[in-house]
Amino acid sequence: MDVYSIIKWYHSIKSPRLKLLGILGLHLLHRRYLYIAMDPALACNLRCRMCYFSDPQTVKDMSGHFTDDDIEAIARTVFHRGLKLQIGCGAEPTTFKALAALVKTAKEHGIPNISITTNGNLLTLESLRQLVENGLDELILSTHGLTKDVYESLMVRASFERFQQLLGHVATVRKDHPQLRFRINYTMCADNMDDLKHFPEVFRNAKPDVIQLRPVQDIGSEAYDNYSVDPILGKYKECVEPIVDYCAANKITCLYPKADNLSVIDHDNKKMVHLNSVVDMLPYFHLSPFRGWKEEFNPYTETFEQFARRTHRVRNILRMLFGWHPASVNNREDTTRALNYKVQ
Repeated sequence: MDVYSIIKWYHSIKSPRLKLLGILGLHLLHRRYLYIAMDPALACNLRCRMCYFSDPQTVKDMSGHFTDDDIEAIARTVFHRGLKLQIGCGAEPTTFKALAALVKTAKEHGIPNISITTNGNLLTLESLRQLVENGLDELILSTHGLTKDVYESLMVRASFERFQQLLGHVATVRKDHPQLRFRINYTMCADNMDDLKHFPEVFRNAKPDVIQLRPVQDIGSEAYDNYSVDPILGKYKECVEPIVDYCAANKITCLYPKADNLSVIDHDNKKMVHLNSVVDMLPYFHLSPFRGWKEEFNPYTETFEQFARRTHRVRNILRMLFGWHPASVNNREDTTRALNYKVQ
């Protein structure tokens, strides 16, 4: 299943009400439609400057991991509705000791697309091979630089040499498992725009299937403090457009924000943009072992269907279909979710 073709098709639908009808139909017909996002362990081995793990208090407050029983309960009650399982959404999944077992469990429960987002510094050839053999469909590697100085400056505690070794491991594993999709997430900021020109050289032996270019955003409590899009816009033609052209020439799927979307969202379309943002979050189901997580959803006492009834999912979809806008539609913070990535 090519999940990026589905994403491209989904984002081609401009009407949020048409999306709502599709989600409602899939829900009522008991079909898979959930994007299950999971952080099985709230920890990270790095202290990237653009991440909240760079804040000592956040590191102290964020802790916890799922037990084997937790994973079994979640798999039993949620995985049957999962179209995609994304492991690693804000924390580092390779700090979770049972990661390979989690991937195997998800595949055994029929989830057709399983991906892991990681900084990669803890992955070895053996651990990567086991993940793929257990059913991993996509490895998403986060990198904020393509030269040693920039990479290690922004990704504190990371090793550029280990990053390069991992690219070699990816190339080796894909010889035996060519179905493994390889994606690069690159967070653009004032300090790393010039590194974009090194993409073809750095990934010459481990060519990505997907590249996502995304602007840095203020997610709170991180050490980085320059969130202006001006440096990105200033080098858009020089640094971003060549990557888009490189992807097109090499048949690489490219997810990137258009230049006009990096500026202020059109106020005339603000309400529609925000409603689309709320609708797009309906299939999103996040699970992590934060303190008191079972108070939101307890897989030991309810299934996803029971959770949906308790939270009035169908009623809220119907209300939105007939013109009701949730309070979050008017929340300025939703603009970060409304940033439209062009899929090429």
